Amino acid sequence: MTTSRHIAASALALFLLVGCSDEEPGAEIGAPVEDQFTQEVRYGALTAEFLYPRAWESEGVAVQAHFMDARGVAVGPALDALEMWRPVRGLRSGSCERVDVSRAPMSDEAASLHLLDVGPIAVEAPVADASLPPRRLPDLLNAFYGVVYGSEYSWESDGELLDYFPGATYRFAAPGGPLAGAFDVTLEAPDPMVLVGLNGQELRDQAGAAVDGSLPVELVWDVAVNPQSTDVYIDVSAGYGPDRLRVQCRTGDDGAFSVPQTSLAPLWEEAGTLEMVVRRVRHQPVQLEGLDETDFFFTTADRFELSQR
Repeated sequence: MTTSRHIAASALALFLLVGCSDEEPGAEIGAPVEDQFTQEVRYGALTAEFLYPRAWESEGVAVQAHFMDARGVAVGPALDALEMWRPVRGLRSGSCERVDVSRAPMSDEAASLHLLDVGPIAVEAPVADASLPPRRLPDLLNAFYGVVYGSEYSWESDGELLDYFPGATYRFAAPGGPLAGAFDVTLEAPDPMVLVGLNGQELRDQAGAAVDGSLPVELVWDVAVNPQSTDVYIDVSAGYGPDRLRVQCRTGDDGAFSVPQTSLAPLWEEAGTLEMVVRRVRHQPVQLEGLDETDFFFTTADRFELSQR
């Protein structure tokens, strides 16, 4: 289980990261990417996600949110350190991009990350409602402070789980705080993401698959009822931690995608086992007072392991 102390410890690595990554700015979706290490960015993101229970019991819908004032820290690596999924900004549909974060000395300017308080986040679901209270971080770093929101470490619910209902409407509302405004947003839950095949292998009931590392990975999944309203993102990673080597691909929700061998080769050099997560993503930009940009996502995901045979 992720704890606020774990997150604070993870952030120690954050302030050794370069202020920019391989991402290209200017796309319609994803965290802002700043070329200037010292530039201030005020950004917010909320993600609700249902993970397909492939080899484990369902954990329902998990919710995570962060609203930040980042100075001298790029938003993308900050979200990585907070263990929050994000789409690579500027990634075109039908393409893959390597996302590796290099380390560099601190800049001469002081870097800081203030995680803003918007009050408790109320979640209205079809059956049981829930609330995400702000959880204050321990005072371990003067430059990294504030509150985090996440059902994995703080969840007040009428039931044990926030149940998942495809096509149902979920409401997310918060009163706002002194530095970030209120919001009241509804999102429709996308259809579940279920991988059914990989390189010709049946995959419905397996937790992983062995593949030939010299070949691309051919994925097949169940198509959504309304595929025009969602994108599919494929994240493949080697190792652990916010600076692990990763590849992200983006495609339309048409039921199939081939991850190129050239994209996977650097990951196979790092590790013999890779984690692959395929997400069906519904995105809604939100205007929030006090922030430059805010993105809300409802995602459904399927996760499994790849090993070389």
